[in-house]
Amino acid sequence: MSTTGEMQVIGKIGTAFGVKGWVKITSFTDSPEDIFKYSPWTLSTNQGAKAVDVVNWRIMSKGLVAQLAGCHDRDQALALRHVEISVALEQFEDLDDGDYYWKDLLDCRVMNLQKQDLGVVSKFMETGANDVLVLDLDEHSVPLKNSKGKKLTERLIPYVYEHVILEVDLDQKQIVVDWPSDF
Repeated sequence: MSTTGEMQVIGKIGTAFGVKGWVKITSFTDSPEDIFKYSPWTLSTNQGAKAVDVVNWRIMSKGLVAQLAGCHDRDQALALRHVEISVALEQFEDLDDGDYYWKDLLDCRVMNLQKQDLGVVSKFMETGANDVLVLDLDEHSVPLKNSKGKKLTERLIPYVYEHVILEVDLDQKQIVVDWPSDF
């Protein structure tokens, strides 16, 4: 990966846990405890960005908790409430061909096999069966209406590689799908 200095949010600090400076952690990584594979974390506080190391962490019955370097009491832990946890992109593994980080697919235009513009990837949804691309519809997209004829602003497409998602071209910021324009 290139060393661009870009950061990626991988989690968020909840509230204090106990009186010794531990904090509750919400992880945005696929496997929640994977958040602890990355170090240092960059915390975006009101005083600016601050790099911190995780001294210790545990899996508790209601989630993850961590002890951060320099955070020794409950007041310091409470000051970190709702702070986002970011890491440098350089910490992420290089991926195999055909594998992508979700962030790389954001803003890609999605076209179907009939060369119809279905919209632009704006976010993702996790479901039990598979992840779903959420596309914003714009002036270039084929319009979509609900059963009552109301014009919709988003289109949902399941991320099922090789069945629905046929091609991803990050250089062109385009994804080709086998998906009808009226669905």
